[in-house]
Amino acid sequence: MSNGSRDPAKDPAVVKKMARLMMQGAVMLAERCPICGLPLFRLKSGDVVCPVHGKIIVVSDEEQADEIRLDYTIRMVEHYAASKVKSLIGEGSPDEILDWLKVIEAVERIKQLRRPQEEKRAETSKKRG
Repeated sequence: MSNGSRDPAKDPAVVKKMARLMMQGAVMLAERCPICGLPLFRLKSGDVVCPVHGKIIVVSDEEQADEIRLDYTIRMVEHYAASKVKSLIGEGSPDEILDWLKVIEAVERIKQLRRPQEEKRAETSKKRG
């Protein structure tokens, strides 16, 4: 959404999206998006979504929230580095491209180290419900 600080609940596109979600069988929840404050919706698949931000992960404690923020940060670094490589191909120096490729490689190593933690969290989440 590119309307700056405007209230998303007053954006006609957001209102249409909320109506479309309900027509598709989504259930409006009492919980609100932690980013924009709009009501969250539970899809038939069980996923929880915000009409503005898409899929939302509901966490049970601050530790779980910290882990999700860390995962998001890792994905953002990876995305940024890949974008830099793409923009530098053909116009950047080979050394600069190699530096960004090293960042991507480091992110991959971090993700591999975190995989057992992610699997453990997924298992715990399944047991809870």
